Amino acid sequence: MRDCDLYNNRPEVTVINGILIINHVIRADSGNYRLDFTDSWVLEELQVIVEAPIGSVEVSIICSSSGVMRASCSSEGDQLLYSWTLNGKMLVQGPMVRDTTIQLNEGTDGNISCSVKNHVSHAQKTIRVKPCPGLDLFCRFDQSDPCYAALGHKLNLLMVLDTSEYDLMLIKRTNNTQDDPVCRVKYGRMKECDLYNNRPEVTVINGTLIINHVIRADSGNYTLRLRLRHSDGTETSRDLQVIVEAPIGSVNVSISCSSNQSSVSCSSEGDQIVYNWTLNGIILEQGPMVRNTIIQLNETSAIGNISCSVKNNVSYGEKTISVKPCPVSVVFVLVWCFQMMVLLGLLGGFHIYMRHTSGKKREDQKAEDS
Repeated sequence: MRDCDLYNNRPEVTVINGILIINHVIRADSGNYRLDFTDSWVLEELQVIVEAPIGSVEVSIICSSSGVMRASCSSEGDQLLYSWTLNGKMLVQGPMVRDTTIQLNEGTDGNISCSVKNHVSHAQKTIRVKPCPGLDLFCRFDQSDPCYAALGHKLNLLMVLDTSEYDLMLIKRTNNTQDDPVCRVKYGRMKECDLYNNRPEVTVINGTLIINHVIRADSGNYTLRLRLRHSDGTETSRDLQVIVEAPIGSVNVSISCSSNQSSVSCSSEGDQIVYNWTLNGIILEQGPMVRNTIIQLNETSAIGNISCSVKNNVSYGEKTISVKPCPVSVVFVLVWCFQMMVLLGLLGGFHIYMRHTSGKKREDQKAEDS
């Protein structure tokens, strides 16, 4: 190239056999170009559009309050187009700016894929989805296990199947005295209920106590006393423990690199969280989590899709990202190069010294022989 002010100070641009080669494209290379042939009137025009390629694709799953799943897909790049598929069947597609979210029904089960592309690259992430545990929870007073309720969501608590036969008294055992809060139910309606005063979101329908917005204070030990309406006053009682837990929030996963290891962090919010790390479907580690958990990966073998799934007794969340070997540190390369230079210098000096020493010995020997 001669007289080229178009690519001044850009040694990565050259011409070989009639082909202009730009080894490192920059944004400024976008534009409209015209090629003039000096020996003819022929003109050729071309528009060049520079796009940032697709970054890593990240997919996460969150369960909503009604048990409906929400899948989120995010990536980086220019002019992104996404497409969602479930078990190979197209769900939805369109343009994307950084992320896209799709709603799935509570029975969704299988492999969901988010594919992202533009004019210069393509990437895809597939994860396994399972039906969400619904946050609209149901418990019974005759169950032996505790009743778990999701904070801020709905709880259906079955007391009896036929309210016409019984007068009911629901007691929350706070001090195990006669002063404990009580709620009386007659003919399927709440009466004299100091247990749920000033809470219009609590009602009784067909023998089921319905709390439309669970609060922390709903945790506790309850006793239900049942008295047959046409009897001698004999009572039976049933006990139930209610435990309120905050559901899982969004799951965040990030990767950081050290000199020889990848460190992956997973964080979320909620009560009594249990985490599970998997790499390419193989379980790496699991256990209880308080806000976040970190796992160290071997740099050479940590390649593929790593997932952090988080759950408690009322909800579930998961996020999957791609992991690749950490880039080599520039400082490490410079130090290594310096060490090699020192080593080669020492070897060269030793070689020169040995040649000098051997040469001097020969001269001394010749002098003695003469």
